[in-house]
Amino acid sequence: MITCRTPSSAPCDGIVEPIPLNIKMDRSGIGHEEMKKRKAEENLENFRRKIQMRQQEEERAADDFRLRMRSKKEEQKLEGDLRRSQRACLQLDEQKGIGAPREAWYWPSTTTQDDDSEAEEEDEVQAQELSTLEKLQILTSYLRGQHLYCIWCGTAYQDEEDLQSNCPGDTSEDHD
Repeated sequence: MITCRTPSSAPCDGIVEPIPLNIKMDRSGIGHEEMKKRKAEENLENFRRKIQMRQQEEERAADDFRLRMRSKKEEQKLEGDLRRSQRACLQLDEQKGIGAPREAWYWPSTTTQDDDSEAEEEDEVQAQELSTLEKLQILTSYLRGQHLYCIWCGTAYQDEEDLQSNCPGDTSEDHD
């Protein structure tokens, strides 16, 4: 214990060991090492944020890709169902002796053109305004109403009651 020269002869509360010397060998100023350390930590944090942002961007891009592919597949399925419906409509209409479709897009498109193509062009413009899903719904309704036919069952029913009782519904999802 160190004794202090104070009038009360109480022990001193100061430091017991001397402050160690840190000898600087480089020419940088006091606190420069701390600044370098802080700068390195900031750089590391910035790097981590960039990596995290890049990962989020990649995840978002992957999600967008999956969504686009799912939508594309659904659209292809709808287009396939519409083509099947058009072929069935053509066949069933011909069996009933119907010489022309109710709408031009009810039947599969033909590559030959007639002289009265103005009316067909107007029908095509109107048909292009409808989405594939809307066309499929309209054509499915026509096939079910006029021919008692379900494209997903592949069956022509005897009457409306037979159609309602034996067909699960008027969409593809109803038949899954």
